[in-house]
Amino acid sequence: MREHSELKFIENLTKIVSELLVADHVMISEVFESDPSRAKALAFYSSGSLQPTLSYDLSGSPCETILELDSCVYNRGVCQLFPHDEMLQKLGAESYVGVPMMSVDGQKLGILAVLNNDATEYGAAELEMLQVAAAQAAAELTQIRITNHLKESKRRLRTLMNSLPGMAYRCKNDAAWTMEIVSRGARELTGYTPQQLENNTTIAYQDLIHPEDRMGIDREVTGATHSDSDYSLNYRIERADGETRWVWEQGKGIQNAAGVITHFEGFVLDVTEHYLQQELMAEIAYTDELTGLPNRAALLNELQCRYQQKLVTGDLTPCLLLLIDLNRFRSINQRFGLHVGDRLLRFVTHQLKRAANEQHEQAYLARLTGDEFVIVSAGSGATEDTVTRFLKAADAISELFAEPVSVGEHHLQLQFRVAGAYSTSADSAAELLQQASIALYEAKQNGLRYCIYDDQLAQKVRDESKLSERFRVALANQELTVHLQPQIDLQTGNCVGAEVLCRWFDEELGSVPPDVFIAIATKQGVLTELGYQVLEKTCALIRKWRERYAFVPVVSVNIGAQQFASLEVVDEFVKISEHLPAQAITFEITESDLMLDPQQALAVTERLRNYGFQLAIDDFGTGYSSLAYLQQFNVDILKIDMSFVQAMTLDEQSKNLVATIIAMARTLNLSTIAEGIETAEQAKLLKDLGCQQGQGYYFARPLSAAEFEQQWLHD
Repeated sequence: MREHSELKFIENLTKIVSELLVADHVMISEVFESDPSRAKALAFYSSGSLQPTLSYDLSGSPCETILELDSCVYNRGVCQLFPHDEMLQKLGAESYVGVPMMSVDGQKLGILAVLNNDATEYGAAELEMLQVAAAQAAAELTQIRITNHLKESKRRLRTLMNSLPGMAYRCKNDAAWTMEIVSRGARELTGYTPQQLENNTTIAYQDLIHPEDRMGIDREVTGATHSDSDYSLNYRIERADGETRWVWEQGKGIQNAAGVITHFEGFVLDVTEHYLQQELMAEIAYTDELTGLPNRAALLNELQCRYQQKLVTGDLTPCLLLLIDLNRFRSINQRFGLHVGDRLLRFVTHQLKRAANEQHEQAYLARLTGDEFVIVSAGSGATEDTVTRFLKAADAISELFAEPVSVGEHHLQLQFRVAGAYSTSADSAAELLQQASIALYEAKQNGLRYCIYDDQLAQKVRDESKLSERFRVALANQELTVHLQPQIDLQTGNCVGAEVLCRWFDEELGSVPPDVFIAIATKQGVLTELGYQVLEKTCALIRKWRERYAFVPVVSVNIGAQQFASLEVVDEFVKISEHLPAQAITFEITESDLMLDPQQALAVTERLRNYGFQLAIDDFGTGYSSLAYLQQFNVDILKIDMSFVQAMTLDEQSKNLVATIIAMARTLNLSTIAEGIETAEQAKLLKDLGCQQGQGYYFARPLSAAEFEQQWLHD
């Protein structure tokens, strides 16, 4: 339906509605606020073709009521009900359905009407389709009106520009740009009459140009003439009365028959007020309203200017940028209110100005975001290195806020993180700011007060970026593999289960630890995709093994918090594991993941249970889940965290804790699996305490699928 023309779209829409509803007549009409008693048909599709558009009175027609109602439906007898509607009588319509066309702000723009020569009843679906069509028509009609308004605005602007006082000219392409023709607006613009300017009688126009601007004008005009293009200039002139004014000039070189530019023709307009207004707007655009400091845009502009100046002057002194982040500012806003947060930011601004002034006279202070500030120092040329300068500045900032700050009745202890970057390690202003942001992120991630972007951090960022990129490729190419660690019945010593563990071996990086690439997957939001791949590979193994062996242990697969975001994950699990009994798979969920959103977790686990899958809580005892939730989750297995298992032979308290977990599981009729068993002593103690199963290096390390099959599966 999409067309280059909005009106063509509306015409096509009437045709499509007619075809979809098998309607005899479809009309889309526009109603104006200036004359709400009449409507103008934008498109009228009747008896299989578009008809000439027309205007008609709304009074006495069914369309009149639509402007007061959401819709209007007459299944039969519409001509009898509206005998004075001439168009209705001419068409001989028997039924009528009308839907108003609404703008986004609720204004009624027009009407979509469907008429049939026979009695017709439309159901809810047809009426809904008409409302959708009316909304589309309203959107296109709105665009038509916007386009018309823009055209009218442009016309008015041209008229206004043509009436502005200004000076049209024709001058020679000589050293003085001697004026040959000057319009009457010259007097108001320059204070000189056209006669005084023509042929340089009293003064040459070039001599009115401010001395500081002449070189730039020469350069711009010369460049434009060489490229045969228009020139557009802003510069200052000195009027006859001595007043300095800003003007805007546009012109073009005029060639003779030989292709030589002999003259220039153009127009000069006084734009002083406009220029000053632009300066004011630029000041507003570059200033933070709350603190009065330069904002992010101003900071980038300042940094770029400093970069350009260093290139011109050859200054090698590093430009040091300090990014200052106020810790827990959001919680201050939430606890005490935005007015307290605003007063606090003004106080911080005052103190940072002190720090900036004490640091160096060339220091530049800006507010980057809500709780982030920046100090830029060009350096003093001292012999101390940039890192030392950074540490001294960071310490000075901390000292400013060593004492609690009183804001009204509140006394707040402020803490900051300070990150830094310096210009010799960045090629542009944006890169310098990005490097400082990276350093700040590093400080937050590692709980550091200070962090500077240096070669070591740069290498770390490059390594992480490379690792992330190779992981994305490995995931896309299905290069990750599954290993299995057996789960042993502590009474019989038989393998009764296995936990699936994902492994990634990269040809360049070697074996990448799971916690590293799982963190990457979590950060990139692809943990769910990774989980699906692991489950797909696992189910393929189980299917193959079930064809070969009479007994295949139950296989446990971990699912993460990101996979709990939607109930649709359960449908995907069922689809991946089709043709396998649900009892062949146990899903392991860490206790901490369950407690991130207990209600959502309950919904997902309930659906998994309904499909027959077994559920295990992994790392039990570390997530602080309540017994009430434990009962609601309706799990089958508790996996005792390895930290408890490895400590229970060392102290009585850990042993009692493990015993309590096993007793609680027995009371709730749950199975228990102990993780991280590394010694015979641990295995025996767990067996004596009543734990059913265990896994760990004492029994076997994680094995490849082939190794697991060879060692633990038998005919």
